Amino acid sequence: MREMVLNHASVGVYDSSIRDASEHLRDVTVGMGQLVRCGAVGTTMRIASSGHEILQSGYSLYDVWVELQGRYRDESKFFGRLLGKSKSLDSEQLVPYEERTLPAGEGLPLIFAAIEDGVLIGFPSEPRWDCDQLVVEFDELRLDGNLDKRSEEIDQLTRASHAASICDRHWSSIAEGIDNDPIRLWENRQNIFSHLQFGLDVEQHLKREANHLPQIIKKLNDLNQSGKKWAEAGGNEPPWKTKVTPESDRVRSNQGLRNQRCFRTSSGTRELFEWHARFGSSGRIHLRFNAATRTIEIGYIGPHLPL
Repeated sequence: MREMVLNHASVGVYDSSIRDASEHLRDVTVGMGQLVRCGAVGTTMRIASSGHEILQSGYSLYDVWVELQGRYRDESKFFGRLLGKSKSLDSEQLVPYEERTLPAGEGLPLIFAAIEDGVLIGFPSEPRWDCDQLVVEFDELRLDGNLDKRSEEIDQLTRASHAASICDRHWSSIAEGIDNDPIRLWENRQNIFSHLQFGLDVEQHLKREANHLPQIIKKLNDLNQSGKKWAEAGGNEPPWKTKVTPESDRVRSNQGLRNQRCFRTSSGTRELFEWHARFGSSGRIHLRFNAATRTIEIGYIGPHLPL
């Protein structure tokens, strides 16, 4: 299970009142809880310094936690449990590595997260910390005494809003491991593709198209990312990351062909799924979308429907 890693470089330079700091800590704690619930991380946190030693404008992280207790009981209990179960970074393990942009020692959490696939936790005190992914550049000392320059992109949470993207990437990586298992894909569909809805017929479609699951997953991921961007940006139509087109006027005007494009929705009613994306040489994913609710629903996955 991946671990959270406290980035004390971002916490130590936080310059605001202790009350504002506690509000940020609450927001970050909410995001950490979301990561735990979606399975992206476990309930442990690596920390390079004790909460008493990480100073920010004259107070420590421990002081901020105490301030949090007075107003947000659930969040303070959650963060307190993390502090109580926190583990120190293995400094001996990190001896061969040196982060390139921070003073000596300050970059240890970044390096640990990079080499151990951890999730960096901190405050958005600088622009580089205010994003859900961060590129870590560091040097690795080889056994022959030469240096290898390395860089790794790691997940970072400094706001609760960052949790959704990290969870999406987590479930996308899970999907890569179930390319040939349509049952597991169906059971985990809402976790993997959190910005899509699925009609009730799709379960059987996935089983029938098991040999094409890798291509289907890739296309569903594109549609899922389209749904995510739509929720953020708004508009009358999703900003498609893959080609999505409606049926031709000839198909739409033919009642028999229209009926062949009607499938059960997630609620069980039969509706027309007129729009479609392509997978493989002749596969189609039929969908519909609702501008009022900004939802995309998948109704059919399979061979090209009759024309």
